[in-house]
Amino acid sequence: MSFRRCAIMALAFFLGGCGSGSVHFMREGAPAGSVPHVDQQIAFQKSWRRNIGAGYTNNNFLLIPYVGAGRIYAAEPKGDVVALDKQTGKLLWRRDIGEALAAGVGVGGTTAVVVTREGEVVGLGAADGLVLWRKKVGSEVLARPVVSGNRVLLRSGDGQVIGLSLSSGEIVWRVRRAVPALSVRGLSAPLILEDVAVVGFASGRLSGIDPETGRELWNVPISRPSGSNEIDRLVDIDSDPYRIGDLLFVAAYQSRITALSLQTQRIRWQAPLSTVRSLGSSGQLLLVTADDGSVIGVAIDTGKVQWTQDKIRGRGVTAPVGLGNSTNAVVGDYEGNLYLIDTASGKLLGHKKGRGGAVMGIFSVDGDGNFLTLSENGTLTAWSVRG
Repeated sequence: MSFRRCAIMALAFFLGGCGSGSVHFMREGAPAGSVPHVDQQIAFQKSWRRNIGAGYTNNNFLLIPYVGAGRIYAAEPKGDVVALDKQTGKLLWRRDIGEALAAGVGVGGTTAVVVTREGEVVGLGAADGLVLWRKKVGSEVLARPVVSGNRVLLRSGDGQVIGLSLSSGEIVWRVRRAVPALSVRGLSAPLILEDVAVVGFASGRLSGIDPETGRELWNVPISRPSGSNEIDRLVDIDSDPYRIGDLLFVAAYQSRITALSLQTQRIRWQAPLSTVRSLGSSGQLLLVTADDGSVIGVAIDTGKVQWTQDKIRGRGVTAPVGLGNSTNAVVGDYEGNLYLIDTASGKLLGHKKGRGGAVMGIFSVDGDGNFLTLSENGTLTAWSVRG
């Protein structure tokens, strides 16, 4: 067996896990520990629960819900897209796209956008779910669509950033970048900063692109490949760029987290932490779920690690989400457990075993600390915390 084939198989196991029963695709390759005992100080309270449709058999095509002012737009793998009332979870409309979905949901103006596994982009009326347009882009899209003005921005697996007209779905521009021979499956979504789309690539470089025209405004190296083989040289930027005030945080697999000043466009600090999960924050801390599943609190101004919560290491831990103005954050694991973390100390404050299998993702709903969980069986659940 060739080295390349061995490398790809090893990487697939490390990133996705394998097996049956309680050990499945969300867990890291290392042995999972037991659910830790938590001295319950704060309780989770369920507000509502809604079954969207089909569940997940792998994490290749994670459909991220969009939380708007009064609505939540969500999709399920087999092709249904729904709009829900944010307060009650009541179903407002449901639309069957007719094909399996790869990415979603993006919303801008009066249009919601999803992408099929055949590379077809579908625009729906946000008010009623009626199909407005469909357009094939000729590439596999893995990251959720992002809307900026009259543009829909897409990231494809072959290194492209594609700009479509929000009103018609027509392709307006394409930016192409070379993809390394071996890369992590998954892509970061563009982050819109004022009038610039910030995009991370598998090469470890970060670009600023004009969403209207596709013109590249700047390009900086965040991580450089090193090592003697293809796996060691992986530096994919698969975590979405994350902004806190004047700082932009960019994380690269097997490399480091970089804090970039938006005012000076210079690197403020770099910390040797690897992740492919999205970043979070709470107060003056950047929150990171490391590749082994431990959660780390990092000082925003210096990059110094303040604490590490490793009792949930190896449990397929989600990206951390800070809850409103509190000093609390929440993560989930591959068996459906939720954990509340005190971001002042890193200690566990609360635990709740949810229904529906693995927690695929956690999403903030508002500034009051309410949040959503997306479960393996395709269920969305709204939560609050009380203590």
